[in-house]
Amino acid sequence: MQNKSTSFDKFSNFINAFGATRLLLQRAHDQVFLIEGLVLYASLVDGFCRICLVLKEQIKNKNDDIYDKYIYQTDGDTGISERKIYELAYKNKAISKKVYDELNSLYDIRNKAIHKFFISEIEYSHLEIVCKRYEKLYNELWQIAYNLESEQIKKGVGMTHAGRKSTEKDKIKIHSDIMRKIKSGSERNLAKTLNCVSVEEVVEFASKRGLLQKCICGHEKIIKIPA
Repeated sequence: MQNKSTSFDKFSNFINAFGATRLLLQRAHDQVFLIEGLVLYASLVDGFCRICLVLKEQIKNKNDDIYDKYIYQTDGDTGISERKIYELAYKNKAISKKVYDELNSLYDIRNKAIHKFFISEIEYSHLEIVCKRYEKLYNELWQIAYNLESEQIKKGVGMTHAGRKSTEKDKIKIHSDIMRKIKSGSERNLAKTLNCVSVEEVVEFASKRGLLQKCICGHEKIIKIPA
């Protein structure tokens, strides 16, 4: 049996990534960072396929269960690859054949840009066209997710419910959660990402946050941080 609290944390992390990715994409667009944009788009459409798959399965099974492996992957866990998620989303009729084909086509181009920049004819300028295709695909997947959520509300199944109007306090919390996905300042999250953290990395990380500066009382600030 899954721990509900742990599953909620995983799902919250997953959902916050959507907002964080769109913010980072805007920065990439403004600065014309094409490779960063390409990588972010690839992550974003993968995320949308995963949430569409979750929504579709909930409608089919008439429950609000979320299969953790769709939304979270631990170190050492093979998880479910992007290609497999595309396939599952298509087989479960969460996405159309047209969307499925475009996902696979763009996946191949993304891999060429990342892994074959030295050994193929791909040019940096080509990625502008690829990013435009990704933006179109993003809009299509957003609409699919919206339609599935609407279907859940109409049928009264799944995790989607007709919500109340967001307050200013709600918006501030959502923005704060999204920004933590970009930069939380958590040493624990850093350790999880790197799988291990050296003393030098901890010192550098703490220094940038001002934790090694002296307090008025003479102690280093880091001493006063609860474990």
